[in-house]
Amino acid sequence: MDELKRSVDYSRKRLQAIRNCEDHVADILWKSTQKIIAASKRYRGAGRLTNESALLSYAKNVTAEAEESINSYISAYSKVSCKILGIDSENIESFLVSDIYGKTTSERNAVYLGNFAEDIVRMIKAGTLMGYSDQQLLSSIRTGYKDPYHTSVITKAKRKDINIDVPSYGKGYYKNAYQNIVRNASQVIALAWGQAEQEYGQENKAIGFYVKRGSSYPCEICQNEADAGIHSFKDPYPPFHVSCCCYTVFAFKDNKKK
Repeated sequence: MDELKRSVDYSRKRLQAIRNCEDHVADILWKSTQKIIAASKRYRGAGRLTNESALLSYAKNVTAEAEESINSYISAYSKVSCKILGIDSENIESFLVSDIYGKTTSERNAVYLGNFAEDIVRMIKAGTLMGYSDQQLLSSIRTGYKDPYHTSVITKAKRKDINIDVPSYGKGYYKNAYQNIVRNASQVIALAWGQAEQEYGQENKAIGFYVKRGSSYPCEICQNEADAGIHSFKDPYPPFHVSCCCYTVFAFKDNKKK
C-alpha cells in the first residue's frame, strides 16, 4: 500500500477506534447507573435516603465491577493498532499496564469510577429529597448524569435550597467523573496508536517524520507541529489531542518521503 494512503487511513481508523471505545464505555456506565438507581429503592423512603452510606457502598461495588470491562475495551482498541500495522503488540501491552503520567490506566479508572458512584448517589439523594417518583428519578438522572454539576437534578435541588455536596474532580469540562472516565479511555487509546505507529516507522528504518493536517479546523497545536518540518522520534507524535486528525509521513536517510 502507498505509505501516504496508509498513514491517512491509519489516522481515520484511530479516530474510529476512540469513538467506538467511547460508545462502549458510555453503555457500561449507563447500565451501571440503572443498576444503582434500581437498588436505591431499598434505601429511599418518606422523601429521604434511609441509609446513604449503604447505598454508596453498593454503588461503588457496581462501578468496581464495571472497571474490568472498561479496561478490556481500552486494551482491545489499543492493540488493534498493532494488527493494522502488522507489528507485535508486546510493547503496547507493556504500555497499557505502565505508569502514564504518574498512574496506570487501571488506577485512574478505579478512582474515577469511585467518583462516578458518588455522583450517582448524590443525584439519587437530590431527587429523593425533592420527592421524585421512581420514573422521575430515572428520567432526571438519565438527562443529567454525564454532567451532574451543571444542569441536573442536583442543580435543581440547590435552587430549592436543598444542600448537596459538590466535589471538584478537575477543571472546566472535566469537573465530573463521567467525563474523566471517557477521557481516560480516549487518551490511552490515542497514545497507544501513536506509540505503535512510531514503532512501525522505526522498524522500517525511518529517521523521523513530518506532520500533516488531516482537518481544516483551526488548531494552533496541530498547525505548529505541521509547520515545524521534520521531527525526530523524540518529539511529540500524533495524535496531539483526542480528536486530532493529523497523520504522518515518515522521513528516511535519502530524504525521500516513503
